[in-house]
Amino acid sequence: MSRVRPCTVLAAGFFVAAFGLAITLPPDTSLVAAIAFVDPVLPGQIHALLSGYLPAWVWSGMAVPLLLRPSWLLPASFGIIAAGLAVTLNAARHAPRSRRRPR
Repeated sequence: MSRVRPCTVLAAGFFVAAFGLAITLPPDTSLVAAIAFVDPVLPGQIHALLSGYLPAWVWSGMAVPLLLRPSWLLPASFGIIAAGLAVTLNAARHAPRSRRRPR
């Protein structure tokens, strides 16, 4: 089985999720607000999990800015990464070979 197909399926799934979030929620809804809409306790649990296992700067420097972005941005970003990986894997499979004969 090809390694390109799972990346393509993941990219399509993430793009569908991003589009679904973008059209169902108000445009300025942050990721933490969307998570809290699904489960009000989950943002606190995420904070406790990150604070318990990782340094404090991970929460303040990485998680908080990510949670304050629009809700559709994270799945769209993962979709772009998965699509780029699929294109890269497909290009590597069809790389041109040298036509020179060894001496």
